Amino acid sequence: MLKHLHKLHFSIVFIGSLTVLFAVKSFASDWKLLKPAKGKKVTLEISGKKRSYWKLDQKNTVLVRITGPGELKIITRMELKDDSNEDIYSFITTIDGKKQPLIARATEYSSSVVNPRSEKHRIGKSRTIIYVVADGEHEYRFSLKKDSKNTVYIRPLASNHVVKEDISYVAYLPRSFPEEARITVKEREYIYYRSNSESAVELEVIGPTRVKCISRLEFNHSMRVNKPYRIQVLEGSKLILTDFFNAKVSGTAEYSQQADMILGKGDTFYIDVPSGTHRYMISTPDTDINVIFRFYIPERDLGNEDAVISPEQYKLVRF
Repeated sequence: MLKHLHKLHFSIVFIGSLTVLFAVKSFASDWKLLKPAKGKKVTLEISGKKRSYWKLDQKNTVLVRITGPGELKIITRMELKDDSNEDIYSFITTIDGKKQPLIARATEYSSSVVNPRSEKHRIGKSRTIIYVVADGEHEYRFSLKKDSKNTVYIRPLASNHVVKEDISYVAYLPRSFPEEARITVKEREYIYYRSNSESAVELEVIGPTRVKCISRLEFNHSMRVNKPYRIQVLEGSKLILTDFFNAKVSGTAEYSQQADMILGKGDTFYIDVPSGTHRYMISTPDTDINVIFRFYIPERDLGNEDAVISPEQYKLVRF
């Protein structure tokens, strides 16, 4: 049985001289509107300014052709139903004919957005995803699941520049968690935190920052080699994020001690944290499975925190 731990108070302590930089992309400053090769154009008014979007529903898909290297930014907005103030929507991305995992986002009503042709429709706040585009010509097709009744608006923007900066990350301990899981990857031991549909990992973060999260499905011997699973992030009763992954057995990760389960490969997702103190509950909504998590925060954002930790729990980490 999983045992819930009490609140942990901690402060950051660095060990040794291990300072490894991890290159990540940042937002480019020269985004340009990219007209899709296929799609139904819709004009939305945002704070009184007209913006071009393309409609995504059961009758309409959106096809974008882009030449890399560069980045493709997709801004999405959902058309809310009736008088609802918030909802969840998802869409499918197919890149060069290969279907990607379903992307789900939570949104809430935005009073600054209007569809001039259908002012009765309530539009949600924007959500953004950025794809790194490899060299050459590529096709990105966006569609909804066959059973979806949602209407989503897509605005594609392209940049031919990928701006990189060096960021040092540090491992980040949850506020509370049901149970630890110690694993070894290429002779280095890592502490993960186990969760299931009934017990969540609680993360307290002071923003603004962006938390990098690694999740691994724990396979039992009755599971097939490829197993889909979901993770969810909630703040209070508000759903912040749902991500879908297709877990595969890891060829490099194993438990530090003998276990009856098999570790899946690491899947990565991010939590964008606005200013202020936020508490997130991170788990899987799928029953009868366990998912383990590990968290990282940019070293530059540690000044947001006032906490105390032990040397055994925290150190600068290598990617």
